[in-house]
Amino acid sequence: MLIVKRVVWTLVLLLLCAPMLLQLSGTILGRPLKGWQPPPEPDTLSWESWSEGQWQGYAEEQARYRLNARPFLARLNNQLKYSLFGKLNAHNIFMGKNGYLYEGIYIWSYLGMDYQGEESIAENVAMLESIADSLKANGSQMLFVLASGKATFMPENLPPRYDTIPKRTNNYETYRQHLLQSSIPTLDLNQYLLDMKDTASYKLYTKGNTHWSAYALYSVTDTLLRTIEQLLHKDLPDYYYGPLVVEDQARGLDDGIFQSLNLLWTGLKDEYAYRDILLNPEQPPGVYRPKVWVIGDSFYGTLMDARIPHRFFSDSSLFFYYFNEMRTLDGRHYPLDGTEKQRREVEKQDLILIFITDGNIGACCWGMTGTFFNLFN
Repeated sequence: MLIVKRVVWTLVLLLLCAPMLLQLSGTILGRPLKGWQPPPEPDTLSWESWSEGQWQGYAEEQARYRLNARPFLARLNNQLKYSLFGKLNAHNIFMGKNGYLYEGIYIWSYLGMDYQGEESIAENVAMLESIADSLKANGSQMLFVLASGKATFMPENLPPRYDTIPKRTNNYETYRQHLLQSSIPTLDLNQYLLDMKDTASYKLYTKGNTHWSAYALYSVTDTLLRTIEQLLHKDLPDYYYGPLVVEDQARGLDDGIFQSLNLLWTGLKDEYAYRDILLNPEQPPGVYRPKVWVIGDSFYGTLMDARIPHRFFSDSSLFFYYFNEMRTLDGRHYPLDGTEKQRREVEKQDLILIFITDGNIGACCWGMTGTFFNLFN
């Protein structure tokens, strides 16, 4: 009996000391956590922070963030909440019907809860039209792409809590109306995918992702490239599709929302269709790769991840991510600075492409409209 007690107490002591031993060994327990994990703000010890009780809180946050067992313990905590209570321990992520996950901003945008008002939207479109006219006068074009949104595409699977909230006029509907009435070339990929919804061979939106599926991306790419060709009166590189493969495991971030839940194990089952877009080895004469500046969000980022711009646009093309960060096709990132001084560079581009999903269009276009309007006026 004494031996059993000693063994039990030894195991308990080892369990209590395990985080400290793990920390001293430098071994990280578990896979790195997915999603945005901002580090806590550092704070130096001072009389002011000590006397006001702030330093201890900062020190605890730093210790918790640097804990080598944190990935495993965070996943264990999330798994217990999910398995026992059905709670998702992630910011603004909601479980909808039939196992579909949604981000809150797309739900609220679809329901019109962030509506900017028709007057504000009309004014912004008028400024964009003025910019488009100035670009055209200098030999460039503007194309406004309305990207899709999961809540707009499948409102039937929204969480039950939103069944009683009436849908009102939203930003996407008003922007679409005013854009189509303007002279700005506009491509509505939202409506394009809705028209395909009942006839598509494979899912256009999967359960565990915010963005359209890889299968939808192929159709979106084809439509976008054909639209650019017509707008610029240029022949872009010819391409063909590789063989289609259907898998039950997602590649990359095709289950991005579900990965951000950071669970130990999942019961997510879905179908994913993949095929590559390949350039023809022999291109006809006159093929052109346009110089493109893109102001967009993560939906254009899905094209970047699939290396679509790398194959069809000039190597000098740039992606202005949320008009906050400049990304090159060779993978470099720079903070956006001094755009108001770059009128000559703007005028060198064949196309200024605005690419915004309905969840972000209320913020159109993250300061780009005013900056470019001042640039040409």
